[in-house]
Amino acid sequence: MKYKHEITVAGEKLSLCSEDKPEYVAKLASELSKMIGTTMLSGAEVTKLDAAIVCALDLLNENKRLKAIIEDNR
Repeated sequence: MKYKHEITVAGEKLSLCSEDKPEYVAKLASELSKMIGTTMLSGAEVTKLDAAIVCALDLLNENKRLKAIIEDNR
């Protein structure tokens, strides 16, 4: 079942569709907003876009490392 989501991430309103339940997507949006906010506070003049890119790279890195660990354990 597809759900339509209206979320806010780091002050930006977004609409998206997914098969994930609204509560789960809202939790992800909240966690990402916190990550972006923390990244913005960690450096001098870090823009929201810069922070979002750093967070995306960090999450992608974590995802790839976890996939490698799973693959190594098969």
